[in-house]
Amino acid sequence: MTNTKAQAEAVESSATALDGVAAKSSAVALEGAATKPAAIQRDADESERAGGFLRQVFMYYGVSIAQTFVEFGVFALMKAFGLAVDVSNGIAVACSGSFNFLMNRNITFKASSNFWRSVALFVLLYVWNFLFGTWFINATSAAFGWPQMAGKLITMVMQGVWGFCLCKWVIFR
Repeated sequence: MTNTKAQAEAVESSATALDGVAAKSSAVALEGAATKPAAIQRDADESERAGGFLRQVFMYYGVSIAQTFVEFGVFALMKAFGLAVDVSNGIAVACSGSFNFLMNRNITFKASSNFWRSVALFVLLYVWNFLFGTWFINATSAAFGWPQMAGKLITMVMQGVWGFCLCKWVIFR
C-alpha cells in the first residue's frame, strides 16, 4: 500500500510539474501570439493606409472626371428641353456637385462624419472655388496677358489639390 501511495504521490508530483511547464509554455505561447499578431496587424494597417491613400487619390480624381460628364450631360439635357443657358448651367452644376459630394463622402472617403457639417463645408469649398477661380482667371489674364483658358487650367489644378486635401482631412473626416 505504501508503494501505491508513493506511486500516487509521484504521479501527482509529476502532473503538477507538467502542469507548471504546460502553464508556463502556454503563457509564453499566448504572449507570443498576442505580440505577433499585433506586429502583423501594425504592418497591415500601415500597408492599408498607404494603399488606402492611393485608392482615395485615384477615386477622388475619378469622381472628378465622372462629375465632368455628369455636368456636361445634364447641361446638354436641360438645353435639349429648351431651358436658358444660365438655368441649364445652374441645374448642371447643382447635379454634378451633388454627385461629387455623395460619391466622395460615401465611396472615396467612406465618411461617417456629421452629414450637414460636411454639406456646409463642401458648399463653402464650392463658393471659394468659384470666387477664387473667377478672380484668378481675370487677374492672370490682365496682369500677364495669359489666355483665360490658361488661367482656368491652372485654377483647376490648384482646386484639385486643395479640394482633395480639404475633403480628406477636413470635410469628410
